[in-house]
Amino acid sequence: MKKIIYITIFLLLILGNNNYQELSNLAIITNIAIEKNNNLYTITFQEIIPKKEENKITKTYNYYKNTSSSLKQAFNSLSEDITKDIYLEHLENIIIKDDNLKIIYDLEKVLKSDLDNFNIIFSKPNPIEVLKYSSDYKYVNHLIKDNTTLRSIKKAKLEKKKIKIPIVTFKNKRLIFYKYKEVGEFKNA
Repeated sequence: MKKIIYITIFLLLILGNNNYQELSNLAIITNIAIEKNNNLYTITFQEIIPKKEENKITKTYNYYKNTSSSLKQAFNSLSEDITKDIYLEHLENIIIKDDNLKIIYDLEKVLKSDLDNFNIIFSKPNPIEVLKYSSDYKYVNHLIKDNTTLRSIKKAKLEKKKIKIPIVTFKNKRLIFYKYKEVGEFKNA
């Protein structure tokens, strides 16, 4: 019995963890801003970079931006432009200019099906302004009582129910919750 335990421990030490990845090789994306103007999609990724300083962890942010004729192409171009591996598992919000439902419909086609537990938020101002304001943990989703995830939107779509998507704006240089946009069944726009 001891031989089996020793062999198992030895094999674990030799084989190691195949899923190991250096944190410095990952671009941890926390928020994404998307807008569509003149049939061009502009996507901005917000990468969080945690740094340990003395007894606290500080966070800085990098922003990556790309414009393309389709949402999928813009995502793919950003993936090629960023030298690190894109890590979307910590994605908290996708902020969309105005209330463009077509972008949400396109998101379902672009993202992996298991990646749908982030909030969808509409923005009256430019979503990049909201994205930059949301650094230092002033996150947009803390303003909103009822978060609306892509998963809940998909579920409402399947059940042919209406759903409320929050809209944010700026007032007196502060980001505020504006109102909800109630939407019904999505149409293939």
